[in-house]
Amino acid sequence: MKALAKRLVSQSGTGILPVIHGRDAHATRSFARASWGNVRHRRGSALLIALWTIALLALLVLTFTFDIFLETKLTAYARNRRRAEYLAFSGISVAEMLLDRQRSVSGDETEDVTASDTWYPAALLLSRGSSATVTAPLGGGAIRLTITPEPGKRNVNKLTDEDWEGILKVGDMPQEYWPELIDAFNDWIDPDSLPRSDGAETGDYYGTLPKPYQARNGPVDTVRELLLVKGFSEAVLSGGVLNPEAPKEQQISVSGIQDMLTTYGDGLVNVNAADRRVLMTLPGVDALVANAIIEERTAGIVGANNSSFKSVGDLMSRVPGLDGAIQARVTTRSAFFRVTSVGVFGPVTRSIRAIVYFDGSRLSILHWREEP
Repeated sequence: MKALAKRLVSQSGTGILPVIHGRDAHATRSFARASWGNVRHRRGSALLIALWTIALLALLVLTFTFDIFLETKLTAYARNRRRAEYLAFSGISVAEMLLDRQRSVSGDETEDVTASDTWYPAALLLSRGSSATVTAPLGGGAIRLTITPEPGKRNVNKLTDEDWEGILKVGDMPQEYWPELIDAFNDWIDPDSLPRSDGAETGDYYGTLPKPYQARNGPVDTVRELLLVKGFSEAVLSGGVLNPEAPKEQQISVSGIQDMLTTYGDGLVNVNAADRRVLMTLPGVDALVANAIIEERTAGIVGANNSSFKSVGDLMSRVPGLDGAIQARVTTRSAFFRVTSVGVFGPVTRSIRAIVYFDGSRLSILHWREEP
């Protein structure tokens, strides 16, 4: 094959292509095919390399584009989140303004005064001892603000045994559970180390647990602290099945007591803010009486009639048949408030939940929690 190639090269220099016969012709054809195959192989390799190069460049471009897109989205989200945070903080300032404003509204203002005042309805509700909700555009976004008198619930640190019985009844707790829960709570907050008959102290119970701890021997800081007290399970607080280990037909479902409790206030229940369940924990108040109280306090129209109870005496006169014992357990005003401020900017929201004390001139933050 090599000899044939040399002959072809040498003879091609004369300008005359030789006629090749026999084995030489066959060799020539084989050489041509081999040469063409090499050319096709080189061309195929080059095409494959080119395709891989294009694919790699396309991948790099797509990755770069996606990175830019992702960075832009993250930057926009961070910016919107920060603005939503600022709006939530602004909501707390609005709450302070409304709590101060409530002192100067009476419900007797003329329509000319109230029509242009965005904050008047909320301030009026607060002046009546009720809850107030505000949604308002602000700074290119919006705030959603709820202010609720915290004494619309029962202060767990101020409860008597009779109060506890009313709460456990409304929470659907079977009566046979009451003595252990009441005694265990009283032992938890009292200063001594002597357990009650159905109670528990550090020496006889908490100190003997696999992970021992001590009874507080003082007021609880939060309602959730009750989970440390003997007998108080998640079901007792939040509702659920008391005895999940029992056969299904013997399981006991309860509604729970947490929603009726707080750790703030002097122990008096604000009848202008308490819901139906809390009202039913008061002496002599059943579902019918609780409904009557709610209907009476909400009968008026905001800005026209002050339908909330102005005093305990006003409550007693407007809701016939109330047990006289209720007078020592209720009020119509509040100094402690639960404030929920939600800042909204675009698709992003940020929330602040706070417990505040307003003494008539200054707002004090007692509890603060920021949430996504």
